[in-house]
Amino acid sequence: MAIRGVHPTWCVPESGCAASALHLSRLRSAAPRGDEVIQVRAALWQMDVGRLSPAGVLLELSAGDDPERWPIDLAQARALVHVLRDLLRVADDAARRVA
Repeated sequence: MAIRGVHPTWCVPESGCAASALHLSRLRSAAPRGDEVIQVRAALWQMDVGRLSPAGVLLELSAGDDPERWPIDLAQARALVHVLRDLLRVADDAARRVA
């Protein structure tokens, strides 16, 4: 992430960070086909508050016009990677046994 007081290179101008102190990157889609009922996108975020400048990953989920946004910190984001890998491995093993 960025150093406190330095504007992150990944922050998009339309984030409005000058007024809100919230830096956001572009949202990246996690839709492999594009026709999923639940749309999932993710972005980086960082707030210019306090000494530490909290940062993490923003998860955006939507099933229509009103997306829900959930900012999670970096530790949670890293843990989520491991949890998802484990769950996918279990799902893949189960699918192989059924096939």
